Parts: sequence; structure tokens; C-alpha cells
Amino acid sequence: MDAILLAGGYATRLYPLTLDRPKALLPVGGRPLLDYTVDALEAADEIRRMFLVTNTKFARHFSNWVQKRSGRKPISILDDGTTSNETRLGAIGDIQFVLDNTDVDAADSVYVLGTDNMARFDITDLIRFSRARGASAIFATRVTDPKRLRRVGIVVLDETGRVIDFEEKPKNPKSDLGVPPFYVYTPEVMGLIRNYLDGGGNPDAPGHLVAWLISRRPVYARVVEGGIYDIGTVESYKAVCREFEGRR
Repeated sequence: MDAILLAGGYATRLYPLTLDRPKALLPVGGRPLLDYTVDALEAADEIRRMFLVTNTKFARHFSNWVQKRSGRKPISILDDGTTSNETRLGAIGDIQFVLDNTDVDAADSVYVLGTDNMARFDITDLIRFSRARGASAIFATRVTDPKRLRRVGIVVLDETGRVIDFEEKPKNPKSDLGVPPFYVYTPEVMGLIRNYLDGGGNPDAPGHLVAWLISRRPVYARVVEGGIYDIGTVESYKAVCREFEGRR
């Protein structure tokens, strides 16, 4: 299985920290934020290769990061050619960019991940969960903060764990289950992304694809405890750094 790492954004909410450095490479606990996600994928036998898609502004930063790593699995850096927040392709647009410009294995599922988050749970569990269900899969975590419920994708599940409703950043959330940016998509679903985009689908937040997909193909959610570290603002980033410094 190949993995696609999404790093095409500009993280404007974290200015000035991200004016000249991508959010995924901000240091946390003495290491780049992205290291924690990639280390988990490195340890997963199912993952063969990783493709990280970014923009022209930050492509060099990620190339330098790869050169300093000593991992055993290949990581390819792809520049999507955009130079500003206004011209970005969006997360789903970047997934298609990778499909169009690489030899990602279309015969197997693909793990699509955001790079600007840190999970408090085992992200590789989603691979096994998807294979056990024989379908595309996402994580779902309990969100207790009412304000944060309106800033994330919210999912509703049936009694089997199948996703029956999904909405990005809802004004009136229908549940307390938020969806972090980790998605395992079957080969059939990866082949539908072009149809989604050509049909006018929102190319930005990756959750929009899930909302479109659930009426067409089954998607199941693995409910996990712990959630993710919130690094959406300068203040929340500093709070996460303090937590990791305390551990050290």
C-alpha cells in the first residue's frame, strides 16, 4: 500500500510561524511535527512508499527534510506548482495531482493523511480496520469542546459503524464524533476522485470527498479514544510544545 501525505497548504492561521516554514515541519519535542506521522508509517509493514505533495513555496523545505531522514521507506516530494493560498489546489485536488503524476499503486488501497496533525492513537490501525471491513475507512474521535465541533468534520454512524452522514465544519453538529485527516481508500474509490472533481466537487478540505462518497460507496469509521493534538493557532501550538517539553 502506498501513502499520500498532504502538505499543500499555507497555514495562514499560524502566521508568523509559518511565513517561511511549513506547518508540518514546525518543531514539537525537538523534532519536526511531520516526523511523528512518518515514523508510524515507517513501522507499518503494509506501507511500501510515501508521496508527499506540497507547493512551490515549501517544496525545498520538504526536500531538505527528506535528505536528513534515515528512514527505510522511500518518500517522494511532489511540487503541485502553486505559490499562494489563493491558488492552492486543495487537499482533494492534490490527491488527484499525485495520481496524475506518479505510479501510485492503483491495484491496492491508498492511505491518505494530513501532515499538520499529531494523533494520540495508532494511525496504522486504520489499515487493518479497512481490510477487515473490505471498504474505505476513516477514524472518528469524541470531541467535547462545542467550539471545536464546529471547526472539524462531523460524522454520524449506523449500528454497524458505517458512515451515514458527514459534514465539514457544521454550524449545528449532528454528533460529537469528529474526523481527523486520516483516510484509507479502496482502489475503486481512488478511481472516483477524478469524477468528483470534474463534477464540481469542492477540492479543498479532504472531508468533502467523504461526504460525497458515502451515498455511492460504503465508508466505515473506526472510533478511537484520545483524539489529536490541536495545532490550529499559535497559542495551541505553544501549548503542545509545552506538553512535550514536560515529557522530556
